[in-house]
Amino acid sequence: MTEFDMRKLTGGRPIQLEPRQIFALAWAGAGVIVVLWGLFTSFYTVEASEEAVILRFGRFHTIDGPGFHGKLPFGIDRVLKGEVTTVHREEFGYRTLASGVQSRFDYTSRRAIAEATMLTGDLNMALVNWEVRYKIRDLRNYLFEIRNPRETLRDVSQAVMRTEIGNRSVDEVLTLDRTDIEDAVAEKMQALLGPEGFQSGIQIVQVNLKRVAPPDPVQDAFDAVNQAIQIRDRIINEAEGERNKNIPAARGDKERVVKEAEGYKIGRVNRAEGDTKAFISVLEEYKKAEEVTRRRLYLEAMEQLLPRVGEITIIDSDEAGVLKLLDLKKGKDQ
Repeated sequence: MTEFDMRKLTGGRPIQLEPRQIFALAWAGAGVIVVLWGLFTSFYTVEASEEAVILRFGRFHTIDGPGFHGKLPFGIDRVLKGEVTTVHREEFGYRTLASGVQSRFDYTSRRAIAEATMLTGDLNMALVNWEVRYKIRDLRNYLFEIRNPRETLRDVSQAVMRTEIGNRSVDEVLTLDRTDIEDAVAEKMQALLGPEGFQSGIQIVQVNLKRVAPPDPVQDAFDAVNQAIQIRDRIINEAEGERNKNIPAARGDKERVVKEAEGYKIGRVNRAEGDTKAFISVLEEYKKAEEVTRRRLYLEAMEQLLPRVGEITIIDSDEAGVLKLLDLKKGKDQ
């Protein structure tokens, strides 16, 4: 007979159990364990930012959203979760050592340098650091369509970025086409990752060029070129400003001169037409009474001319003396 120490249950007295009783107790304990295991494996929770893929006997069954859910226990249903609303990030050419107010980055590791070093279209070298922001658009495809979605994303991003850099000159890469490169890389990555390419379930949100620089041995030369470009741009901008200031002023002067000339022309024409009409009217009166009109015109002319005459001496060849013209203006003043 087998003895068990059951002093706590029997007040300190040892009891003896038959083998079949021990067996029954063992099965009862196993049953309790199985029931507890079934209870603990029959429920699961999905967070607000997640979705859960349910595998039943290893095959896809359904997708559940956030909340508290039940499932078949004992590993019949298996739950795989993924954050579908979070924007994930992959870094290329650098690694973030510490993020915050004073972030620290590593640009010198062997893998980072290998990712960043690229050949441009004019056979120059450039160091390109960038990041890819993406979301999980379809969790089922993300988990099952490709073996390693994160590594696939990294490989696709590097291939597309190297192609874009290789299609541009070093000046375009370093100074001009940053936004164009970002947009082109994001578009081509999305085409490769789906829906046109792999059904990866990945949605590219944004590609950001963090730092684009020449290799360290040519950094000084590049800085000098950049300084020259800035000086050139400044001179061009100043010239454009002068042109924009002087051209409107010249146009204003031109318009003023033209308007003055047009006004002068109109005045001259009007005066000429007035003089013509006056002459014609005088001519018509003259024809009506030629002698009277001739005398009147002579007197009017003398009336206008004589006040302007100074001292005039007339010498007549038939006279022995000198005849002085009467000074009408002087007599008028006296």
